[in-house]
Amino acid sequence: FIRENRMDGIVFLFLVAEQVLYFTTGGDYFNKLFSRLIDLQLGDISILAVQLYFFIIVAAELGKAALKISKLRFTPVQLLVLSFLGLILFGTVLLNLPEMTTAGISFVDSLFTSTSAVCVTGLVVVDTATAFTHKGHWVIMILIQLGGINILAFAAFFAIFSKDSASLKYQSLIKDLLDTSEMSKSRSVLGNIILFTLIIEAVGILAMYFSWGSSVAFEGERHRLFYSFFHAISGFNNAGFSLFSNNLYEESIRHNWHVQSVIVALVFLGGIGYPVLNDLATLPRRKIRWRVFWNYLSPGSRIALRTTFMLYGAGMIFFFLFYPFDLGRTFEPERLLQSLFHSVMSHTAGFNSLDISRFTQPLVVLFMLLMVIGASPGSTGGGIKTTTFAVVVKSIIYGVRGHRNVVFFKHSLSSQVIQRAVSITMFYALFFIVGITLLTILEPDLPLSTLAFEQISALSTVGLSLGITPSLSELSRIVIALSMFIGRIGTLTIIMALLKKVQVVNYTYAHTEVQVG
Repeated sequence: FIRENRMDGIVFLFLVAEQVLYFTTGGDYFNKLFSRLIDLQLGDISILAVQLYFFIIVAAELGKAALKISKLRFTPVQLLVLSFLGLILFGTVLLNLPEMTTAGISFVDSLFTSTSAVCVTGLVVVDTATAFTHKGHWVIMILIQLGGINILAFAAFFAIFSKDSASLKYQSLIKDLLDTSEMSKSRSVLGNIILFTLIIEAVGILAMYFSWGSSVAFEGERHRLFYSFFHAISGFNNAGFSLFSNNLYEESIRHNWHVQSVIVALVFLGGIGYPVLNDLATLPRRKIRWRVFWNYLSPGSRIALRTTFMLYGAGMIFFFLFYPFDLGRTFEPERLLQSLFHSVMSHTAGFNSLDISRFTQPLVVLFMLLMVIGASPGSTGGGIKTTTFAVVVKSIIYGVRGHRNVVFFKHSLSSQVIQRAVSITMFYALFFIVGITLLTILEPDLPLSTLAFEQISALSTVGLSLGITPSLSELSRIVIALSMFIGRIGTLTIIMALLKKVQVVNYTYAHTEVQVG
């Protein structure tokens, strides 16, 4: 049984070990130990253990279900859409339960919140801190985690771990979903995704725990620990959800640079993409010195990193110049740090430690541009992606100069890559036009720039808002929810569809010239 069902066997062994330790040492010993370490009683630990066991069992069953689903005639794109759609609906049902909220919320608000969490966006129509109970916060956090790492990849990982007999067809499915060059690498890449997520979030949780300081009046160590869990997971997954009513603009933490530095690091690592992280992780094994590591990174990783840092720097300078800081109370170093923080957040995360309603029009335009570009491929962020932006811009420059090939780091890009980048950009523009048109019809009294900011924030799964989200009508909320879904799923679906192998033909038609421009 254990050989054929590894995850079930691990859970069974944990349960046996727990009971043996309990009866041999006694409950009082555990109570004293946990109360000294983390202010938790044995009953609380038991509840957490049961929840962990339940989570592992559900994950294992998802893996078994994934193996059965793989036998059906679903394309990878269809499976991806169905996995996110099912998770959103499941989250909606949970958040609509009476014990998840303090005073009850409508079905549309539950759907909106679930979509925002699964699509790691962060737009909210109710105050997350006060509208939801502790159980509701747990549900939102889990939805963020599963939505960030992709529930299908999560299920596939446990399917592979539970059974050695995963079919070649299923491995091929994972290969398509993860865009790995070789089918044999699909398992290792998928395992690295889970490993990177767990390691980075674990370090982030510890860093958050020790960064709160005395500025936040926590009810106890459990309260402090849960806040650390929630914000670390929200940060790495670029979700932007916070348990403070005013996000990080809350009076008690708006000047806590330890917390905000941890958030910036988590958002960067989550937004740079798993391919880049995987590329960086292989450097020590190849015994490459850090002084020359740049030359050993793949061209895609170098494009993503260079574009990201350039956009961070440009956004930081622009924010420093155009945000109306209170010069009498804000010192130069703090202005620089605030500028860096919001430059990073504008790409995909949605956290804010300043009053966004004070944004000047140049800043609104800048943030919309940065939100459109978004994060890097294979990340928890949205937007057209940094590499897409770099390819489109360089293609335009090379086209004006009359160059035939677009070159990055002495590597020429294929015409298919350029066509893909242009198609992704045009599809994004199409979705934006449709969304903003619907919003202007449904919300005729709101300014166009405010609606455009909201639509781009949703479509790029950023989560920043100029304050109109709670006042939107139910139909407008549905439009925004659909935009979040398209931003998280639609863009990925388009990319996967474009990355499918095409049939190579050995003939071409006669060339012709068409006047353009």
